[in-house]
Amino acid sequence: MATQNFYEIKPLSLQDRKKLKRQYVYIIVFGAFVGAIFFFIYNFVLSTGQMGNIPVFVFTAFALIFALFISYFFWSTYTDLKKGIKHCYTGIVTDKRINKHTSSSARHNRGGSHRNGSSRKNTQTHYYITIEDKQHSVNYKQFSQVKINDKVYLEVSPKKKEVLAFNVLEKNTETTESYNSTIRKQNCDNIEKSLPMRENDIELVKKIFFKKTRKNLIYLIPITVLLFVLWKGIFIFLIPLIIAFVYYSFKFFIQINQYAKFKRNGYLKSLNKVKVIDKLKTTSNTKSTAFQIKTSNGVINVSEHIYNKVQAHQNLLLHKATFVNILYDVSIDELNS
Repeated sequence: MATQNFYEIKPLSLQDRKKLKRQYVYIIVFGAFVGAIFFFIYNFVLSTGQMGNIPVFVFTAFALIFALFISYFFWSTYTDLKKGIKHCYTGIVTDKRINKHTSSSARHNRGGSHRNGSSRKNTQTHYYITIEDKQHSVNYKQFSQVKINDKVYLEVSPKKKEVLAFNVLEKNTETTESYNSTIRKQNCDNIEKSLPMRENDIELVKKIFFKKTRKNLIYLIPITVLLFVLWKGIFIFLIPLIIAFVYYSFKFFIQINQYAKFKRNGYLKSLNKVKVIDKLKTTSNTKSTAFQIKTSNGVINVSEHIYNKVQAHQNLLLHKATFVNILYDVSIDELNS
């Protein structure tokens, strides 16, 4: 696909102005709703003066924050309409990102203390696409329409960054055709082969394997202790513990048996060639950034280094330890990409 990237400034159309003016309605409705809540709190809770000055100061600070927030959105929409222009981008999608922001708020009990209260979590998800190193915020519908290397056309307002138009101009047919050819090839030829592993790869697989088994032992050991302690208790209360004990024991011994086969067969790895279809970056304020690549053989997690190097038309080599089914390395097939 030819990489033709354009940026131009156009005047707002009548439809664009209607879309931006509609934002005024949302801002006014939201402002009225928030204002009613603050009015209710002040008149029925704080106006009595029984709670002291500190709650009033906190309440005033929150009211000012919301007022500034609403004023900013009102002003940014007004600025976009006054300028009367929009920024138009035509180009290739080079990256996709999902950002998840989780916030928590404590629920207080009747005494005003949050010691015995519960916590409520709220997660906001935002979607972004990158067109030639410039990131744009889009909604989920627009985000799900595109893959890496697709050609898109995007119109946004300069201040509020409101998406006014979004069109997929050209799909990455190279990836689609190569994906179909890869599937046909996989149906006819087995491209997976077994090879001996290097010593440092074996040590890496051991670390990953014993980390997985430790997670099962963290659950299995306390359950076993509880069974011994409560064995003479009422049987009906032991049933959940027995089920959990059987489940984690079975899972643990299967893992040990798989590792024994892996060791007995000489530490072999399977080398599988797959085609890259799409890639996705997920950021969060509570977890580390995840880098995923969609391939002809499913979705895999990779390092940031591999993620940045990989393009949507390339072949990857998956290095997986046999029997234990641990994917420990991903490399680019330079000869066939």
